[in-house]
Amino acid sequence: MESFISKALIKKDLTDISRSKTLLSTMIIIPILFSVLFPAAVVGGALFFDMEKLAGEDGRKMVSSFIESSMGDTVSAYSIEQQMTYIFINFMLPTLFLLVPIITAMTVAANSFVGEKERRTLESLLFSPVSIRKLFLSKIAASFIPPFLVSIVSFLACGIVINGFGYPLFQELIFPSANWIVLITCLSPMVILLVVLINILISSRVKTYQEAQNIGGVIVLPVVGLLIGQISGLFLLGVGLILAISGVVLLINLVLLSWISKYNDRFILFEKQIY
Repeated sequence: MESFISKALIKKDLTDISRSKTLLSTMIIIPILFSVLFPAAVVGGALFFDMEKLAGEDGRKMVSSFIESSMGDTVSAYSIEQQMTYIFINFMLPTLFLLVPIITAMTVAANSFVGEKERRTLESLLFSPVSIRKLFLSKIAASFIPPFLVSIVSFLACGIVINGFGYPLFQELIFPSANWIVLITCLSPMVILLVVLINILISSRVKTYQEAQNIGGVIVLPVVGLLIGQISGLFLLGVGLILAISGVVLLINLVLLSWISKYNDRFILFEKQIY
C-alpha cells in the first residue's frame, strides 16, 4: 500500500514540476547558459579570433607555464589557442557545469514541501496513510529525477557544441575527457543528491518558497571556491580530486539520509508548515 502511495506521490510531484513555469524556465535557461553558450563562446572564439594576440605576452607565458607543469607532452605541443581551449574545456568548464545540476536541484527540491503548502495540499498529504519516511523518500526521488535528466541532456549538448567547434581547431574529437566522464558518472549524481537532501530539509522547516531558495542558495559557494582555487593555481580539478570529492559527498549524503530517517516526524512537519 505504501509503495503504491509513494509511486503516486513521485508521479504527482513530477507532474507539478512539469506544470510550473518557474521551475521549467530554470531547468531550460541554466543548462543553455552553462552547457551551450559558454563553451560555444570560448571554443568558437578560439576558432574565429586570434587568441594568441588577445592573450598578450604575459598570457602566453602563464598558459605555457601551466601546461608544462601540469600536462603531458601532447598538450605542450598544442598551439596557444589549443592550449587555452584545452584548459577551459577540461578544467574550468567542468566546475561551471556543476552549477547546472546544483541550481536545478536546488530549485526543484526547495519547492517540495513549501510548494505543497502554497498549493494548500500539505494537510491532506500529512493525513494520508503513508509513513513520514516514505514521504521524504518520495520527495527525494521526485526532486532527484529532473536535475539528473537535465544534467545528462546538458552533458550531451555540451559535447555536441565542444566537438562541433573544437574539431576544426584540434582536427580530432576532444570531448569527453576522463575528467568529464568521472564528473558526470560520479560527482554530478552525488552533488545532486546532496543538494536535494539539504534543500528538502530546508523546505520542510520554512514557510515560503522564497525563504527556502534564499537559505539553500549557499550551496553554490563550494563551487565558487573550486573555480577560484583553479584560476588562482591552488589546485587542479583532475580525475583523482574529482573522485575524492565524490567520496566525501557520498559520506555526507549517507549521514544526511540517516538523519532524515531518525529525526523527522509527522508532528514536526505539521508544526513547522501548518501553524
